[in-house]
Amino acid sequence: METQNSVFQYQASLKNDIDPELTRYIRVMRKLSLYLCLLLPFTIFANDQQPAENGPESIIGGPSGVTGEQRNVEEIINAFRVDNRKLHLKRWHDWKASLKDRTGFSFGVNAQMLYLGAADVLADEDDSAGGIYRLQGEWELFGRGSDHTGSIVFRLENRSKIGSGIPPASLRGEIGAAATDPGFAYSDNFGTDFSVLAWQQFFANKRAAFVAGLLDFSAYLDAFHYQTISRGFLNRSFILSPTMATTGIGAMGAVAKGFVTDNLWIGGGFYDANARSGDPSFNTWDSGELLKHMEIGWTPEINRRGTDRVQLSYWYKDHLVQKSTPKGSGWLVSWSHKVADRWVPFVRGGWSDGGGGALAKRSVSAGFSYQMAFQDWLTVGLGWNKPSDKTHGKKLDNEKVLEASYLWQLTANTSLLPDVQLIMDPAKNPEANSTWTAGFRLRVIF
Repeated sequence: METQNSVFQYQASLKNDIDPELTRYIRVMRKLSLYLCLLLPFTIFANDQQPAENGPESIIGGPSGVTGEQRNVEEIINAFRVDNRKLHLKRWHDWKASLKDRTGFSFGVNAQMLYLGAADVLADEDDSAGGIYRLQGEWELFGRGSDHTGSIVFRLENRSKIGSGIPPASLRGEIGAAATDPGFAYSDNFGTDFSVLAWQQFFANKRAAFVAGLLDFSAYLDAFHYQTISRGFLNRSFILSPTMATTGIGAMGAVAKGFVTDNLWIGGGFYDANARSGDPSFNTWDSGELLKHMEIGWTPEINRRGTDRVQLSYWYKDHLVQKSTPKGSGWLVSWSHKVADRWVPFVRGGWSDGGGGALAKRSVSAGFSYQMAFQDWLTVGLGWNKPSDKTHGKKLDNEKVLEASYLWQLTANTSLLPDVQLIMDPAKNPEANSTWTAGFRLRVIF
């Protein structure tokens, strides 16, 4: 009996000696593996007859993902090479290309700085400025050069205001808008940390893939051609549907997508619904509260899936107990098609029950981009949003927005985007029938 008690005491002391953080990490990995297994049906039936070439956007993520942004930068650099235009930092770009060929490791630095001013504000703050700074890349460690590559994708990110004023993300409150956010991405509550750190695996001739780890949910949930802060739009109405519930950027999660025919794909994913942007942590995962989504999409040609597509997505967000956020769900649909290699029109709609913290219950937007010269683009969009009474606490008037911009590619490494927005009937500003915002975005890549 004495020996048995000693064994029990030893086991108890051993359990107490285990690092709580390690125990939590093991639980996270166990749950993540289980949920990832539930996503496998989206990929095991992938049709591998026609290979998916490396187009402008990855099969697994949209243009705002690490792979999508890296390929966008490579496209710009290659366009300057092909057109025999002056390529600044040529040795730098040549060295990066050589490094990728030799080791499978690619990386880039992306800095975007935005100034946005507004008219008819409720308080005194009518000027804003902020920046988004990213060091990101991909390291192919498995099957390099094959159709089943596996790689680590990473993004170290910081978002902060510039100067002593407010960041552009705060302008929505200053102009009294409820669901129409003119500069939502440029916040000041995003400290320097990993927003993406995950394993990405392709298979079936790169027609299917999964990714698991710390993720930027906006690169996967209803991803389409304009769902990125690097193209012609600044207003959330055209980038990230206001009817969609969100979570922190850098949320623990997993996504799987795959083509089941030459034209049809299915996919799904989940993320920690309590994640905090710029502050990745395993602690919030223990609650089991998730943001989940499923999608089905069609494209006339697999290698034009980035621009030519129609997509239907469904999302569901669990009730967040500590934050007292009600559960929510909704549907999203988007269509875009590239015409004559110059026009990219789009139509997008969203419906939700208003829960999950969604800003709007209904949203419709449409517009286009037109390639004016070389890498310059004119972009115009018109949007309509019905604010959520669950999120805002009462019924509010519908809001409308008209946005226009011109993306001017100054060099291979720099671009300037003048932008103007007319926001009509801002729901929380009874003194204004409309208000303007105007500004410019400077993007530097190398």
